[in-house]
Amino acid sequence: MLVFSRNRRTKAYSFLPYLLILTLAFIPVGILTCSTPAGQRQPAGKSGMLIDAHNHLVGQFRSRSGPASDYEGAARITLAKMNELGIKKMIIMPPPFSPNHHGIYDLEHLADIVRKYPDRFAFLGGGETLNVIIQEAVHDGRTSSLQRRRFIERAGEILAMGAVGFGEFAIEHLCLGRKHNYQSAPADHPLFILLADIAAKNDVPIDIHMEAVPEPMPLPRGLRSPPNPEELSPNIKAFERLLAHNPKAKILWSHIGWDNTGHRTAALTARLLEAHPNLYMSFKISPRDSLAETRPIERGRGLKAEWLKVIREFPDRFIIGSDQFYLSPKMRSQIGPRSVEPTNKFFSLLPPDLARKIGYDNPKFIFNLKD
Repeated sequence: MLVFSRNRRTKAYSFLPYLLILTLAFIPVGILTCSTPAGQRQPAGKSGMLIDAHNHLVGQFRSRSGPASDYEGAARITLAKMNELGIKKMIIMPPPFSPNHHGIYDLEHLADIVRKYPDRFAFLGGGETLNVIIQEAVHDGRTSSLQRRRFIERAGEILAMGAVGFGEFAIEHLCLGRKHNYQSAPADHPLFILLADIAAKNDVPIDIHMEAVPEPMPLPRGLRSPPNPEELSPNIKAFERLLAHNPKAKILWSHIGWDNTGHRTAALTARLLEAHPNLYMSFKISPRDSLAETRPIERGRGLKAEWLKVIREFPDRFIIGSDQFYLSPKMRSQIGPRSVEPTNKFFSLLPPDLARKIGYDNPKFIFNLKD
């Protein structure tokens, strides 16, 4: 919500016009003409060319009288923030739901918002249902013919609703707090392999949430077990098997810059992007709940050299996905710390040529978006 304060009224004195003329004489011409002085960049997104490709719209909640819905209110909050930051378009999606939360999220609400604001929103689907089926199959230790059939049918329904991709899916989702949950699934699970084929056939991406675990490691300090396991199992090799299975499937590994294991490094990023041309990544910056050592920016110093090098080597493979939760104004809580402003700050630090590709050209290609 934007709050404006009223300025106190003051008297007009006869010398003010002369003071104004004197002041203007010392203002640089660039300010008067709204140009950006040399060596300075415009605030992120102010050109209106930024597509923020990973966010969540939350409009279902429990009121005093029972379950309620206000996705329109959540959309208005989102649009206000988009206008403030200069975000041209936003891709919204369900988070990866677990079997315990099955049935509490209706994807049709997101489709309704997109139909009402087609120039400002697009949506992904599957976190509310397909991810649940995968987690159930992992729990069961097998994939039944019924699960496979439900999975294929639901994937078709999601695309028929107008989704521009599938997401968000959990491969390694750590529980970071009371309202979070732990989820884990092998990246090369048969249903992920099936989804890759469906995505490739329809030329749409798959958005994946996965903490980087190259080798067995103890649970990071500060996290509780249970619900998290005491030791995390490696997932990078299985992830590479998913990437290699169908090179035509665009796999989007979200939340680069937001790392809780310490292993999502610039070096790992470069190696995977070099080996797998169908791998893409979206940047999320959230200093309050991630490790600083693998973050691509350093306070007071700007972009880290090793990250700028990787971005320059693979300029077509990165996008912005701030992973902000936008809630109905009727909801008094907040989900997670603010990430859209820090991510926007990161975007503002990119050189103009990279900002154009990462903020606009790349997401247009990945999601097949129209102007």
